[in-house]
Amino acid sequence: MDTKEKTRKPAGEERRRKAQPQQSSKPRPATAERPAAPRSAQQRKDAARTAEAQKARSANPKQQAAAPKRQSAEERRREESRSSRAYRRRNAQRKKQENKEKANAIASVFGKVKKTIIKEDKKAAKGNQQRKQQPKTPTPAVIYTQPQQFNRSRLVIQLTTVLAVVLALVMGLSVFFKVKTITVIGAETYSAWAVREASGISEGDNLLTFSKIRAGGQIKANLPYVKTVRIGIKLPDTVNIMIEEEDVVYSIKASDGTWWLITSGGRVVEPTTGAAATGYTQVLGVTLESPVAQEMAIAQEDVPTETDEFGELIPLTVTGAQRLNAALQILKALEANDIVGEAASVDVSRLQDIILWYGTRYQVNLGDSTRLEYKIDCMNDVVLQMSDYQSGILDISFNHWANKVGYTPFE
Repeated sequence: MDTKEKTRKPAGEERRRKAQPQQSSKPRPATAERPAAPRSAQQRKDAARTAEAQKARSANPKQQAAAPKRQSAEERRREESRSSRAYRRRNAQRKKQENKEKANAIASVFGKVKKTIIKEDKKAAKGNQQRKQQPKTPTPAVIYTQPQQFNRSRLVIQLTTVLAVVLALVMGLSVFFKVKTITVIGAETYSAWAVREASGISEGDNLLTFSKIRAGGQIKANLPYVKTVRIGIKLPDTVNIMIEEEDVVYSIKASDGTWWLITSGGRVVEPTTGAAATGYTQVLGVTLESPVAQEMAIAQEDVPTETDEFGELIPLTVTGAQRLNAALQILKALEANDIVGEAASVDVSRLQDIILWYGTRYQVNLGDSTRLEYKIDCMNDVVLQMSDYQSGILDISFNHWANKVGYTPFE
């Protein structure tokens, strides 16, 4: 019985507690009859504004209807303000935590570095201590000796020995290494005996002491058709002379009216007669200035002869060196195509209209001095395609037909 009363009593008290009006912890809203007591000056100002707004709404029914909307807008603004403050607070806390983690990481790295430095210092100190504890190597004792006296007889013996060795070498070279055999390789225009005589080397000369440079220079000076010279020795008594002769030469006229033979490289070979000059490819339109055998050709510069309307001489625009250079280019192109003997003459009087005679069959107009090697190649190809009975003018100037060769038969 007592137990039931004890159990029911709390239930009745619970019902009475629920029947009583609950008191909220929040302050009651202010009313016109009982306004809330403000706690500060700002709150008093807000209460006054709220009272004035309530009076205005009571006087205007439309404002009373719009009041709940304004209150809700104010509540939203306050809620947004609270949320922004909370976001800033969380962001500040997060940054503070990140800075703290970075500081901890830096401190950890510095701690490791410090430990490593301390460990290395201890290791170095230990090594220094061990080195100090090792016994030092004793300094060797200094032994003073008396200087040796100058031995004149010993010096005389050494000098005599060196002199005897030198004399033995000289006697061996003079006795055992003498020239007995002289061979000549590559001579076609000249005989082997002529090359030996021009070199100045004779049997009985010392094989190791004669001048190779002087012998080669004498060969080139005495034998104009020799292009290059190489001299070698073969122990115990042989000298080998290897020469290279000029394959072909060309005739050109000098300023004094004489004819000279030159190579495609521009080296003057030797003088010749006018009748013999016709047997070579003649270079016309340029003359040599005082040619000298075995030296490079120098073209003579023409004197201006044309005058203008005022009677003054017109300076030349093309030099003799330019004409000679163009002629040498054509000669090298003829050698490359192996048709040197077929060309009768090359006329470079006018560099804008160079004329080459291919034997007596074709007059070849090469035009200006550009692309001369290519033009000679084209001429050779065209001549090979022509019949033996054909003759005429081949226009390879490429002025009228681009990259085409024109052919006009002789009448």
